[in-house]
Amino acid sequence: MPTASQQPLHIVYALVVVYALCYQLQSPIEPFLVAQLSEANADAAAEYASLRTFFNCVQTVGSFLVGYSADVIGLRALFALNFVACAASYGLLWQASSMAGLYASKVPTLFMAGFLCAQTAAAKLTPAGPARAGALGRLTTAYTLGGVVGPAVGGRIGNEVAAPLAVAGSLLAALL
Repeated sequence: MPTASQQPLHIVYALVVVYALCYQLQSPIEPFLVAQLSEANADAAAEYASLRTFFNCVQTVGSFLVGYSADVIGLRALFALNFVACAASYGLLWQASSMAGLYASKVPTLFMAGFLCAQTAAAKLTPAGPARAGALGRLTTAYTLGGVVGPAVGGRIGNEVAAPLAVAGSLLAALL
């Protein structure tokens, strides 16, 4: 039975599993969407690489905004913003009917930083030393759990089920 001080960390671990699971539900589907939505003479691998590069650039800029936002709006609100951004991204990806739509689905990821939120929560909720190291290690395990289950499930159920499931999971997590 977790103590009162451990209880918030268990919620954080659960949120990290949901965060990784919802993100990874989409990962096996995205390359196929790129191939499907690319122009006929386009190199799908190059198109996918460009999309991933755009996503990573948005995430890089977002990491600075998220760090600042944690101080301004607080960690709980930032977690909620993260999951709303996740839901927006997954919803746009689900509805994308062109490469421009796929790129648009990456814009909300500016505030998609659930693991950064979780690391901040673990640092604030645990004393420095072995307890904090253990908490951070369990965060990695929680992310890995979602990261293993997500692609396995997402690849089997396809975009028409994975995307709305990811949207719903993210919105539910935003309420926690």
